[in-house]
Amino acid sequence: MPLWCCLLERLLKKSQILVFLGTTPTLSCAQIGDDALVQVYPEGIRHIRADKRVNEWRTPGKKAIVKCAVNQRQVVIALTGGELVYFEMDPTGQLNEYTDRREMSADIICMSLASVPTGEQRSRFLAVGLADSTVRIISLDPSDCLSPLSMQALPATPESLSIVEMGAAESDPGSQGVLYLNIGLQNGVLLRTVLDQVTGDLSDTRTRYLGSRPVKLFKVRMQGSDAALAMSSRSWLSYYYQNRFHLTPLSYETLEYASGFSSEQCPEGIVAISTNTLRILALEKLGAVFNQVSTPLEYTPRKFVVNQETNHLIIIETDHNAYTEKMKHQRKQQMAEEMVEAAGEGEQELAAEMAAAFLSETLPEAVFGSPKAGTGMWASVIRVLSPSDGQTLCKVALEQNEAALSLALVRFASQPDEQYVVVGVARDLQLNPRVCRGGGLLIVFRLQHGEDPSVGAAYLERVHSTPVEDAPSALCSFQGRLLAGIGKCVRLYDLGRKKLLRKCENKYIPNIVVTLQSMGSRVLAGDVQESFFFLRYKRHENQLVIFADDSVPRWVTV
Repeated sequence: MPLWCCLLERLLKKSQILVFLGTTPTLSCAQIGDDALVQVYPEGIRHIRADKRVNEWRTPGKKAIVKCAVNQRQVVIALTGGELVYFEMDPTGQLNEYTDRREMSADIICMSLASVPTGEQRSRFLAVGLADSTVRIISLDPSDCLSPLSMQALPATPESLSIVEMGAAESDPGSQGVLYLNIGLQNGVLLRTVLDQVTGDLSDTRTRYLGSRPVKLFKVRMQGSDAALAMSSRSWLSYYYQNRFHLTPLSYETLEYASGFSSEQCPEGIVAISTNTLRILALEKLGAVFNQVSTPLEYTPRKFVVNQETNHLIIIETDHNAYTEKMKHQRKQQMAEEMVEAAGEGEQELAAEMAAAFLSETLPEAVFGSPKAGTGMWASVIRVLSPSDGQTLCKVALEQNEAALSLALVRFASQPDEQYVVVGVARDLQLNPRVCRGGGLLIVFRLQHGEDPSVGAAYLERVHSTPVEDAPSALCSFQGRLLAGIGKCVRLYDLGRKKLLRKCENKYIPNIVVTLQSMGSRVLAGDVQESFFFLRYKRHENQLVIFADDSVPRWVTV
């Protein structure tokens, strides 16, 4: 049985033993004191003691409880008509009603109590959000109980409130932080205001738009201190970490309600409701600016492009000293045959069994590593990947010793309705000294999609390949054509029926072209050792001409 199922089963059994009312809606249910529980429902309050005694307070007349706020020692309820009633726990554990009540000038929409500070009997402040687009701070001190202290006008009607203490020193958990009043508005805006712990004044308001839905706030615990979970069309977490405030969106489904959750297995968790399901969450990587998801690949990724129509990634992966899957199978078959041939006359049967077992056994490369092919051996694949779910939509494996070095997504002027993927491949490439004994290839693929390009499958249809004299280390789309950096040459190609058609070239780059970028009729070419060169394409003369270069030699890697 899953962990959360066991916990829920225990909670349900305990709730039946402790006589919670299950026949009426519950506005709030919380622990109060060291060993008691309180249930707030529209007709009253039930205070359940540790010895199972139940003290019940009923609303007067036909009034009902519409809102409430609860902390470790205090309960505040709002009755119909905007009347506030305050309860506080005495040293004996009895929940007592204060005789003073306060009627507000407008309907009460939301309330919040701060946590009781360490070593004190009560929280001094109550925040109340009213229908007249104001939030008011009410005193809970016995000398001026339920007296108004301060008021702040809001740009919209409040939806929820949460008072949290943040900013305490992480090295001293007992140190006192700053009280912040978080105000969620019905227009999707979150306000954070400093609440003075002496006077109750509100100051230094910060504003942040969270989403299109009204903002609901819930208090949780993170890193041993208070934090605020804000829910709109997207869920956000406001917390203090490493001496900085963070307001970070959660990479999760939209949540509707939440509360702090603590157990032995999950000391600082969140229990939440999302689309009629109960979720128990644990937040990780606090303070991270970006959310990352890792997708395992077959070889080392070298370059990628993004298809803007579908947001799919097209990736080339290349490894040196590696076998392709086809070559691995051939080498394995060859080794099995050598085992049988090397056996003596009386060991043929045993050798055949060992060879069969060797062929049938597949060791995971993630654990044992991949076989080493030797110097000058290359393996490459071209992959179309959906980044939203990490699914591989298409994978094309190249032949052994074909190293994919460059990649470009091109829409040729002669075929404006088609998208083409061009991959620059080096054959029999040797790194030191750098020699491309087999020359290179420019392989053209037509990018195909299903009926719905946004969600359908994608695959690569090979059109043709064009041999070149050196390794194509850079590719770039340029005015409906393909610009290729082949060795020290920058060359312009157009699409032909059987191969790419050479249009013009510039051979005056000193060493190796490693990067190409286009800007209108200008081209920025990066040399591996001599920095950058600016070229201009003269259409009437059909020439690529260098018109500027860097006077200082610099190494360029990408």
